[in-house]
Amino acid sequence: MSNKLMQEWGDSMKKLLLISCVSLLMQACVAVPNESSSNNSSAQPNKRFSIENIKKQKEAEYAKKYADLKKMNPSDEVAKAVKSNSIYLLAYNPGRGAERKIPGLLEPQPITVNCRVLQLDGMGDVIYGENHLKYRIALREYASAFNARMMTYCR
Repeated sequence: MSNKLMQEWGDSMKKLLLISCVSLLMQACVAVPNESSSNNSSAQPNKRFSIENIKKQKEAEYAKKYADLKKMNPSDEVAKAVKSNSIYLLAYNPGRGAERKIPGLLEPQPITVNCRVLQLDGMGDVIYGENHLKYRIALREYASAFNARMMTYCR
């Protein structure tokens, strides 16, 4: 008798599970999406990845980098690097197909140097706007002063 009771209980659980699944599916099919989220999700990727929006984001990013760079002193940074035994030069790539530049060296650009060379970001062939241009000019001046002081430790 207990086997028959267990079988009936199992059958009723299967029916209950089937009814629950069907009702959940029905609710999902009838559910109305939130209009504000659907409008934002379809319009937002176009806006987020637009050229103008990317330029604005990059300009804000480079404005902050420019402000941070203006607070740095090349002499102090060289002293910190030497103290921590981290000798390196700063270099950048001015664009596609161009050779790496190491600003601030009086000699012609060395093919190899006796210390590490760190690649600077933001110096490629694209300028996003006025803040980016100011940052690039200031970064080149900073790297030039930094490298001129650091080169004495690279020999």
